[in-house]
Amino acid sequence: MTTEAELVDRLLEHCSRVCVTGDEGPIADAVADHYHGLGEAVTRVGNSLVVGGRTTDRPLVLLVGHLDVVPPTDEDRDPRVERRDGGEVVVGRGTSDMKAGNVIAMAAFEDTALRDASPYELALVLYAAEEGPAEDNELADVLTEVSWLREAELAVVLEPTDGEVQLGCLGGLHAQVVFEGRQAHSARPWHGSNALTLAGDWLAELHGRQPAPVEVDGIPYHDVWSATQAWTDNLGPPFGERMARNVIPGTFTVNLNLRFAPSRDLSTAEQELRDLVGDRARVTIVDRSPPAPPRLEVATVRAFVDAVDAPVAGKQAWTDVARFAEFGVPACNYGPGLTAQAHQRGEYVPVAAMTTAHTRLRAFLAGGDARRA
Repeated sequence: MTTEAELVDRLLEHCSRVCVTGDEGPIADAVADHYHGLGEAVTRVGNSLVVGGRTTDRPLVLLVGHLDVVPPTDEDRDPRVERRDGGEVVVGRGTSDMKAGNVIAMAAFEDTALRDASPYELALVLYAAEEGPAEDNELADVLTEVSWLREAELAVVLEPTDGEVQLGCLGGLHAQVVFEGRQAHSARPWHGSNALTLAGDWLAELHGRQPAPVEVDGIPYHDVWSATQAWTDNLGPPFGERMARNVIPGTFTVNLNLRFAPSRDLSTAEQELRDLVGDRARVTIVDRSPPAPPRLEVATVRAFVDAVDAPVAGKQAWTDVARFAEFGVPACNYGPGLTAQAHQRGEYVPVAAMTTAHTRLRAFLAGGDARRA
């Protein structure tokens, strides 16, 4: 079993290649070279890697992580170990999101004794472009081109979960809600209709709308509605003076983001969004992300939950478990990273969280129980 010190050293090395989204080539090259050196089969799709192959008839389990990170800051560019709140942490861009997860996945995969004794066949999926636009994410390409991955009975996505097993994920919709008035001179507003203030009652309703709890198969989620951007047709600071400030805007656009529980599909959620707006504004859906159900009825999902003996929750966000669901592969989120540290300045992960997650993941892969590990 990999020691705590070895996990830390591996994470420091993994974080030394700061490859932001779109520039994953160097880290993909390094990881591919590492596994070629170990004699493992490596399939490359763009800057994404599949390590391992289908060589037995044991149930297939995928250990999944992304290679890219968001741009670093001066506080996390250089990976290092520090002591905080009585314990050691590894500081560095991507430590929590999600290179600590990658490291414990790779350590488990490379333990040949564990793999030989496991009731599961293992494969690593380390993919590119998770942090960027959904259309650039390479995971769908990997699942399309490496067809045997779709035979998997479980994909463990090692995103930061604070050590919880987080099942399923929210779906998401982004819509541009356009309130239409009539442009006029601000000294004579009665010659027009102010689109910005036309939205006032609706925005007040939205502001008062509380997160709505939704339970799916006993797992709690929350529906959340948020206005995340807004602009008029005459813009103004900080967008630039496209028109004068003394113009009553003829249109006012709000970006409305709905995050919804996996209790319904995209089309149902889209209708809910349109109903919320009604005939007060024009709605254009500009982004759609399907949810993923918790899949507790699947034997391997239940076995994972039982084996790792960690708190169970719903994923209050969208993750690539939804992409696996689209390909018919059950998946769950479980990783050592801290959700509150994702994309933060000075990002870090506690060393103790890494060792705990490593022990619990190994317990599942060994077909055992973390309580006896």
